[in-house]
Amino acid sequence: MRKIFLPIAIVAIGIFASCSQKEAVKNEANDSCKAAIDSVMSTLDKTVESPAEAIARLKDGNARYVAETAVFPHHDHKRLAETAPHQAPFAAVVACSDSRVPVELIFDQGIGDIFVIRTAGNNVNNDAVMGSIDYAIEHLGVKTVVVLGHESCGGVTGAIDEVKTDDESKIDELLTMIQSDVKQYVGKADSLDAAIRLNAATQVKRINDRELVKKFVEAGKTQVVGAYYNVHDGSVAFN
Repeated sequence: MRKIFLPIAIVAIGIFASCSQKEAVKNEANDSCKAAIDSVMSTLDKTVESPAEAIARLKDGNARYVAETAVFPHHDHKRLAETAPHQAPFAAVVACSDSRVPVELIFDQGIGDIFVIRTAGNNVNNDAVMGSIDYAIEHLGVKTVVVLGHESCGGVTGAIDEVKTDDESKIDELLTMIQSDVKQYVGKADSLDAAIRLNAATQVKRINDRELVKKFVEAGKTQVVGAYYNVHDGSVAFN
C-alpha cells in the first residue's frame, strides 16, 4: 500500500505546488494591475492647470479606452458627494446627439470631469449651444472645448445627400445649416468623411470667432480644438 500511496502523494504535492505558483502569479498580476490603476487614478485626481494638460488627459483616456484598459474613474458615491455642491469640469465637449458617441466613456472620464453639450451634427449655430459654451468657459473655467465630429454622422450624411423631410419637421432647418457649412461636398456621397471633418472644423472657427472666447484663448486659459471619433475602433483623432 505504501508503494501505491507514495506516487500519489508525490503527484498531489506537485499539483499543490503548481497551484500555489499559479496563485502567486495571479496575485502578482493583480497587484501589478492595481498599481497601474492607482497610478492612473492619482493623475486623474490632480487639477488640470492648462489647455495642454486638458487635451493630454482626454487623449490618454481615449488611449485607455481603445486598449480596453479603461479605469472608469470618478463614478462612485464618493464622487457624487464631492460634486453635488458644485462642478468643476476640466473640458467641454460639443458632441453629436448620436447614441454611438458616449463622451465620458470614450475619454475614460467620470462624473464632473466633462461638460457635455450635445447637438445634432455637433452644430453650434444656435444661441442655446453657444450660451452653453460661454458658460463652460467663463463660469466653469474649462481648459479646452472640443468639437467632436464622428464617423457616419447622420446629420452630415443627410446634408450632403440633400435629404428632404416632412414640411412640419425641423430636420430640414438643421440640414440646411449643415449644408451651408459643407457646401462643397453637398451631393457628393463619397465625400462624407471629408464633410464630417470640415463640419467640425467650421464649428471650431465659429466658436473661436466669438469675442468672449477670443479673450480666454488669448489669455491662455482655454483652447478650442476639433476631433474625429471612429465608431468602429473607438479612437479619437485630434486636429
